[in-house]
Amino acid sequence: MYRKILCLGAVLLFNGILEARADSSAVDTVNAFEKLFGVTEGKRRNHTKGFCFEAVLTPEDKAIKRYSNSALFLNESKVIGRLSHKGGNNSARDDKPAEYGMGLSISTTSGEVHNMSMNTLDFFPVSTPEAFAELMYAKTQGPAAVKAFKMKNTDLQRFKKHMSKKAQVLTPYENSTYNSLNSFFLVNAKSEKTAVRWSFVPAEPLSFVVDKKPDFFFDNMQQNLKNHSISWNMIVTIANENDVINNAAIQWSGDHKQILAAKLKVLSISSEREGKCDAINYDPLVLSKGFEASADPLLQARRNAYAISFGRRSAEKSKRGK
Repeated sequence: MYRKILCLGAVLLFNGILEARADSSAVDTVNAFEKLFGVTEGKRRNHTKGFCFEAVLTPEDKAIKRYSNSALFLNESKVIGRLSHKGGNNSARDDKPAEYGMGLSISTTSGEVHNMSMNTLDFFPVSTPEAFAELMYAKTQGPAAVKAFKMKNTDLQRFKKHMSKKAQVLTPYENSTYNSLNSFFLVNAKSEKTAVRWSFVPAEPLSFVVDKKPDFFFDNMQQNLKNHSISWNMIVTIANENDVINNAAIQWSGDHKQILAAKLKVLSISSEREGKCDAINYDPLVLSKGFEASADPLLQARRNAYAISFGRRSAEKSKRGK
């Protein structure tokens, strides 16, 4: 018992130091998620509902090596992934169209860990951490506050216009496309940098095999895994000269050079309780050699918010002795 109390104290102290060091917008954002959705103890504050999968990431087109010497593109890597619903509702319905997330923790043969944290949005609703914290706070205050924020934020206006034209189709996790949203740099052996974004696109359409009900995604993917190969193509998009690199709220448009850099193949799925993904913080700034982060301020903001969420849920688990 004494050891458990010491462990809990250490976790709480670490969490307190972490939040004190984080920027205020990250703390405000996490607090807003908790107020908007409530707290499911021991769970993530955003993308709360989800499950784990194990996979392999296999290099494909060798053309990618011109841009990056990352081990991701040299040998097959092992992956611990997580698929999830956007938002903090642990009981989010599976039978209604929604936005989803994919987290990848990739272990390379070079001994590195490379994380990716993506979702099904085409671009982010706002461009700065402060604006996102303000948007989340507005959501806790109600529709009128959100409308007032939208009136003064052109990024959100553009995002809402785009979403209003997007078809609302129910698409399970395994049939969805996941986007990096933020830009990164690929770095080659000559230290040359190339700005990119990427998407994980289903390698082939899959049939829906389970009756639609409020909670059917896990069974659906399990059945598809028995009947098919579930995989995504990692499509890397090379930035054009006029593309905005450091703003995730601006979508790249027009023709771009794209490379099928790798293929992600699912081996198995499991609940968070039985799987390995629950203990992972999918920090998007944990990168392998051959990648660098752009100056997009949302990347550091995501790191900070994820760390705060991870600290809080870890403290809750320690308190329960789990």
